[in-house]
Amino acid sequence: MRSMSFSLLVLCLFLTGSSAQAYESENVRQLQMMSDGFAEIAAEVKPGVVAIATEGTVTTEARNPFKGSPLEEYFGAPEGRRERPRDGQGSGVIIDFRGEQYVVTNNHVIRNADDIRVQLSDARFFDAEVVGRDSLSDIAVLKIDAKDLPSVELGDSDGLREGEWVLAIGNPMGLAHSVTTGIVSAVGRGRFSGEYGSFVQTDAAINPGNSGGALVNLRGELIGVNTAIFSRSGGNIGIGFAIPVNLVKHVVEQLVEFGEVRRGLLGVFIGDLDALVAEAMGLDNTQGAVIERVMKGKAGYKGGVKADDIVVEIDGYPIRDSTELRSRIGRTAPGVEIELVVLRDGKKKKLNVVLEELTEDALAENSSRQQEDESQGPLGVNVQELTNQLAKQLGYEDDYGVLVSRVKSGSEAARRGLRRGMLIQAINRMKVESVEDFADVLEEIEPGTAFMMRIKARRGTRLVGMRMPMD
Repeated sequence: MRSMSFSLLVLCLFLTGSSAQAYESENVRQLQMMSDGFAEIAAEVKPGVVAIATEGTVTTEARNPFKGSPLEEYFGAPEGRRERPRDGQGSGVIIDFRGEQYVVTNNHVIRNADDIRVQLSDARFFDAEVVGRDSLSDIAVLKIDAKDLPSVELGDSDGLREGEWVLAIGNPMGLAHSVTTGIVSAVGRGRFSGEYGSFVQTDAAINPGNSGGALVNLRGELIGVNTAIFSRSGGNIGIGFAIPVNLVKHVVEQLVEFGEVRRGLLGVFIGDLDALVAEAMGLDNTQGAVIERVMKGKAGYKGGVKADDIVVEIDGYPIRDSTELRSRIGRTAPGVEIELVVLRDGKKKKLNVVLEELTEDALAENSSRQQEDESQGPLGVNVQELTNQLAKQLGYEDDYGVLVSRVKSGSEAARRGLRRGMLIQAINRMKVESVEDFADVLEEIEPGTAFMMRIKARRGTRLVGMRMPMD
C-alpha cells in the first residue's frame, strides 16, 4: 500500500511538473506571438514613412555691442541684417488620397525651408514640392515625382481608446525609420497655443526628428502624426503628442482642394468649466465649454448665443471641454448651419447658428482681444464683468464690482490672498464697476506705490493692502 501511495505521489509530481512546464511554454509562445505581431506591423508600415531634410536661410539682425564706446573702432562688427544657412530634419508619412499619393508632415518641419528632400526607406531620395501648409493645425502636404509608393492606411482616431497599443515610426536624431512602442495615454489633449484641433498623447518614445512621423495602431493604420513632446531636457520622458488622423484627413482635403484650410468661426470666447464654476452654476460635473463672451455681430451673436451659456452638444456630438468645441467648429466649413445645445439657467436650449469664415483678419482680431482678456498686468490678476447670471449664482445679486477670474501663482495678487471668485469693488476708495474702471484706476498707480483694494468674498468684505510691482 505504501509502495502504491509513493508511486501515485511521484506520478502526481511528474504530472504537476509537466503542467507547469506546459503553462510556461504557453506563456512564452504567446509573448513570441505578440513580439512577432509588433515586428510584422513595423515591417508593413516602415516603407510608408520617410525622412525629410530641409535647407533654408535665417535672417538675423547683427548689433555691435561696442557701439558708442571707445572700443567701437577696434572691436566693432558691422551692423545690419545677416543671413545664415539653417538645416533641419524631420519625418513624413506617405498616404493615398483621391487616387494620388502625398507626403504628410508637420508645418514646422518645413517652415522657412528653401529646399525639401524626401528620402524613402529604400534609400531613394526626391526633391519635394509643397502642396499646401496650415500653421493652425501644424500640417503640411508635400508631393514628390514618384509613382506606386508604399503608403500607410488611414485609420479612425475618433475611436481611439486610452490604453491601446501604438507604434511610433520616424527619424529621431537623424536615425531613420526608428520604431518605438507604447500606449495611448490620453485623447483630446488641448493644443499648446490654442490652435484648432487636439492631441493624442502617447508614451511611445518621441524625440526631435520624429515630428511628422507615423503613430499607428496594431492594425497598421495611421491614427496620428507625431508632432511634439513635453520635456524639460529636450528628450523623451514618456509624454509625446500626435495630431489625430481625422483632423489630418480634413486638413489634407482642404489643402489639396483649395491650397488652404477653410474653417468655421463662431465668434465667441470660450473656456473650460472647473469644479467651482460648475458648482456655482448648479451642475454636478464639468462637461462642456462655457461661453465667456460673445462678439457682437458675429455668428454666435446672430444665432442667439449668450455669455455664460454652456455648450454641451454640437450636431449631436457631446462636447467635453473647450478643446473639443474649438475642434468641432474648426472642422466645419464656413456657411454651414450647426445645431448647438446649450445649458442656460439650468435648462437645455437648442440654437441654430450659421458659421462664418475664420479669415486672417478675424483671427488677428480674436487673438488681439484674447490677449487683452488674458493680460494679467503687473498684479497677476484677471478680472471679468459681473453679469446678472454670475451675480445670482455667486451670491452677489445686490453688489457691484469686477469678478476675479484668474490669479497667477506667485504674483502680488496671489501673495495678498486674492482668489478666483472674489469681487473687487474699489481701489484706493475709487469705486470699480467695470473692467474698464479697474484698468483705468490701476494705470494711475505708480510702480512701488502702496494702495488698497476693497474685496468681497463669501466671508464678507475686507481691505487688502498691495504694492504696485516695479517695472
